[in-house]
Amino acid sequence: MKIPEVILSGSPYEIGFRHGSELKPQVLVSLETYKERYLRQRKLTWEDARRLSLRFLPAFEGSNRRLVEEMRGIADGSGLTFEDVLAVNLRSEILYTGLVNAFRNEADECTALAVLPPKTANGQVIAGQSWDFTLRQKDASAIARYRQDGASDMLVFLEAGMLGGKGVNKDGICLTLNALSTDKTAIGLPLSARMRLALEQKYLSDAYVSAASGPIPVSACLTLTSRDGLALCLELDPAGADVLLPENGFIAHTNHFVGLKHAPTHANASLGSTYMRYQRIKQLLSERRDIGLSDTEGFMRDHKGYPTSICAHPHPNTPKEELPKAGGTIYAFLTEITAGITRFCMGNPCEGEFEDVLL
Repeated sequence: MKIPEVILSGSPYEIGFRHGSELKPQVLVSLETYKERYLRQRKLTWEDARRLSLRFLPAFEGSNRRLVEEMRGIADGSGLTFEDVLAVNLRSEILYTGLVNAFRNEADECTALAVLPPKTANGQVIAGQSWDFTLRQKDASAIARYRQDGASDMLVFLEAGMLGGKGVNKDGICLTLNALSTDKTAIGLPLSARMRLALEQKYLSDAYVSAASGPIPVSACLTLTSRDGLALCLELDPAGADVLLPENGFIAHTNHFVGLKHAPTHANASLGSTYMRYQRIKQLLSERRDIGLSDTEGFMRDHKGYPTSICAHPHPNTPKEELPKAGGTIYAFLTEITAGITRFCMGNPCEGEFEDVLL
């Protein structure tokens, strides 16, 4: 498993500085990825992205001001400007909403699941996901362990430069992410910050409030799963939050709106793999009883609907020189929250092995 790992502790600025300095090569990859994506998908230059990002600073008022200091630390540690780091943290707001006029509906990342008793083998609670995105972001990926006063210790699967990511905390809450697209827009606390705040919480109800409080500037699905055997799937949109609950012992999500609040008002996703992956993960979860962690690892290797399957690969006709920009599975992680076991596979799960990762 070749992925950098860091422990982040201290004051907000110290956490950021260690993040930026120890993950500098990875932060620079994130910078270049989003420079290219903003320009290609939104016709937005980096200078314009930096200026646009400053409109979101008022959303960090009060106790969230510490996250501004953390971004300053990331910038100083990696040799970037604060505006660079803020613009990276707005990747979801810029790419997947109507914030920039050149909107295109291209969200096509991730297959997430939560499996609860009595669907599991021995009363376990299992959650996790694959992450599908531009393959170049493999080189921006890191595992961060946060140790902060007043917050739950966290194991976070991070895009370097971001305030938050997917992961699990010591109090038994797992957070997963599915990108969604909208033509709506709002100014509010960015998704990267919402994910960070949600995963810092000890209680599922507090995690929900951190994730869903308005104004919401982005469309995304955040699934929060607790070791108590409860899960909430939050479809976020500038129009508000919708909650989906597990049925028959599981819940799954991909990259289109499912809930009745938002689905009728959003156009069909332009990239149809979200529907195929959603159908397939629900088939796998419905067909099986006594599901264990190894079973869910097998689900992440599934190739039905190849190449845009749960285990996603670039299209076979992609020219070699275009592969870094092509989409595919960057990694997958799964956690048996009840036992405190988290397993991680870098790259396509069909080509690698899941390994234990300690909180």
